Formats: sequence, structure tokens, C-alpha cells
Amino acid sequence: MKTQHIHSLFAPISLTFFIVFIWLNGFPSTLRNENICYYPSVQTIQVFKEGFELSPPIIQLNGTDRLQVSFDDLDPDLKRYKYTIVHCESDWKTSTDLSVSDYIAGYREENIDQYAYSYNTTIKYIHYNLTFPTGNMQPKLSGNYIFLVYEEDTSNIAFTARFMVVEPSPVVASGRIVQSSRIVDRNARQQIDFVVKLNGFQVFDVGREIRIVVQQNGRWDNAIRLSKPRFAHTDELDYRYDEAISFNGGNQFRNFDIKSLLYQSERIARITYDTASQVYLLADQPRTFKQYAFEKDINGRFYIKNDEHAENSSTEADYAWVHFFLPYPALITTGEFHLLGELTAWQLSNKSRLKFNFDRKGYELDLFLKQGYYNYLYVIKEKDKSIGDESLIEGNHWETENDYTIYVYFHETGSQYDRLIAVNFLNTIQP
Repeated sequence: MKTQHIHSLFAPISLTFFIVFIWLNGFPSTLRNENICYYPSVQTIQVFKEGFELSPPIIQLNGTDRLQVSFDDLDPDLKRYKYTIVHCESDWKTSTDLSVSDYIAGYREENIDQYAYSYNTTIKYIHYNLTFPTGNMQPKLSGNYIFLVYEEDTSNIAFTARFMVVEPSPVVASGRIVQSSRIVDRNARQQIDFVVKLNGFQVFDVGREIRIVVQQNGRWDNAIRLSKPRFAHTDELDYRYDEAISFNGGNQFRNFDIKSLLYQSERIARITYDTASQVYLLADQPRTFKQYAFEKDINGRFYIKNDEHAENSSTEADYAWVHFFLPYPALITTGEFHLLGELTAWQLSNKSRLKFNFDRKGYELDLFLKQGYYNYLYVIKEKDKSIGDESLIEGNHWETENDYTIYVYFHETGSQYDRLIAVNFLNTIQP
């Protein structure tokens, strides 16, 4: 049995690259505006609309909704965490033409003073929580943002997390998901046909001022960015029947349930106990050529839950090492296998990369996860590419149930930032 010690999580990660940053308004100008954790002791970062754990991190400007940001720190010492927000363009580059006072009303930073110690768990941690906006800090502008969470000051960044603020506007995006219009892709890809109705919103140069982003599930690696519609009418932008606006259909997400560490759920081979619980999942099999079968999923997300008489899963859910194994006959030399989903922050990184085990003849990965229910897929990232491709292991089916989000940005000529003026959610099987 493979044993992994909890203290290995706290191996230091070098942050010396921050030293060479050129600072702008107190923030690094080359900050990677992605969902990235820099502190190994920080686990289970979640950002969602308050009261809706599976919701995307989107709120309305000057609205009543708030975002909840939570995370655990497995270091037993209480830390003085703070946070601020950074405005980004539609492509997630920092909005360098804006000063902090342009997009933050109130204080520039706030303390994270809501925390609680884990209770009745094998793995001890401190659970931190914040809600945003607050009475002391609100966003003044719509658009893309990141939460920047740090210890004491911004030279000690713990993690960054994306969120969006949409402004009220008459603009509406509506559409549907259909089979790809390309004959060769009809059985494998999903095409998004949609129109943007301006409803009186003034746009003088569509090609320069309107930017569209289409996102599949929670992924950003394969997001499609559009600058021009196929047709522009007086009050409507038409993006229908464009074969370029299509995605791999993929397959229903795989899942496992560790809400209980005492009883084995359907996808678990065995559970053993060491310094932490060790959960061995059944070996995953390629589904490339298997017939599509619908199985209800949560489209790559996860939620935290302890079913073992816990009153508050935020502080009573335990941690366990979860062991993944994908049988494969030989080492792939053209790319890397990754585990994709919210459990790896939708990132194709060292944390999500599987390693080939020559003795077992397959790829394996160990993740330290909090009790709950999880979705995931296997993708391959080819060399020199940034997109994960599910085709090799999961297969592609046009019938697959997926969520899509259409973001409509407006960069008025002469302005300094991208406004987010409309968001629309589509699902392949729900009208």
C-alpha cells in the first residue's frame, strides 16, 4: 500500500518569481489570473453564489446576491489571511488601464476573520470563509475579476480564484445546442447557435466593441472567443449556423462518492486507514468506443458532505487520499494525461497530471480530497497545446448533457475596460 504523509503537503513552493514582478497599484502586473493555489497547505477552495454550492461564481453589479469563498488550511497555525479583487479583461489579462479606485468602492483589502477549527476529524484543519461584496468593499464595474487571497501582504499569495460581475442591461443572449453542421463531426461535436439581441443598447462598431466568450461546463482551457458575428442586424447579432462555434461532446462525467469513509460506495474498491484514509477507486476503463449512455452528473463539479452524523460538513468532513488508476498499455510520448474537473480547479497542471506506472501498466494519480461527491474526466494535453482533449479516453457523443455559458462583453470605443453586459446559460437537454 502506498503511504503518503500529511506533512508532505506543506513542502515549500518557491515564490521567488514574485520578486521580479513589476508592481502596479500594489499587485503584480504579470499575475496569472487563473484558479491557482500557491500554498500547499490550502485545500478545497470553493467560490459560488451564496446558498447555491453548485452555482458558477457570477453575481450582478449592485445586486443583492453575494459570493461565498471558502477554503481549508491544513497548517495548524491560525493565519491572518486577507483578500482583495483585481479587475480583468475578457481574456483574463489584468485591466492595466484601471486604477484600484476605478473598480473598488470602499476598502482596497479586507481581513478574512470568519474561521472555525475542524471537529471530530482525523485530519485537522482550519476552515476559512468570506462573503462578498461586503459593506466595506464592493465592485464598481462589471467584468471579470479574480479574488487575490494572501497572508499579511500581497507578497505572500495563497491562491487566486476567478469570478464575474454582470451589469444590468437590456442585452439578451439566447440560443440552443445542436449537432455540428459539419458532416464529419455530427456524431461527436455540439454546436452552439445563438443570437444577441441588443434591445436598444447602443453599439457603434460591433467588430471592435463586442466580444463573446462561450464556455463549456466550468472549463476555460477550451473556451471559444468571438469578435464578429456571422450577421449584424440593426438590433441583433447572429451567431447561428457557425461550425466554428462547436465543442467536443465528450461523455457524461465519471464520479465517486466519499461522503462516507466507513462504507464503500459503488465506485470504490477498498478503503484502508493509515495516517489518513486511503480510498482506492475501481480502475477506470477507456470509453472511447462504447455506446453513449446517459448517467446523471453535476458536470464536473463537486460538493462537500459528510454523511456520518455530521451537523456541519464544512468543519466535520474529513480528508482522504483518493487513488485513481487508468489502465493503458504503454506510455504516451506525445502528451500528458490529466484529470479534469473542479477537483483539480479545471486546471491542466502538475497537480492534475497522471504518471505512468510501468509495473501496473497504466496511469495513476493521488489526490488529497475532502469528503463529498466528485465528478471528473480524463483528457490528454498534447505537447505545445493548452487544451485538454477527451477524445482518446472518454469518447465524444453529440447527445452528451453539458452546460454552456455565453458571456457578452462590451468595450466601448475610448473606454478602459471590458464590461460584462449579459450572461446566458444553456443546457443540451433542457430548453
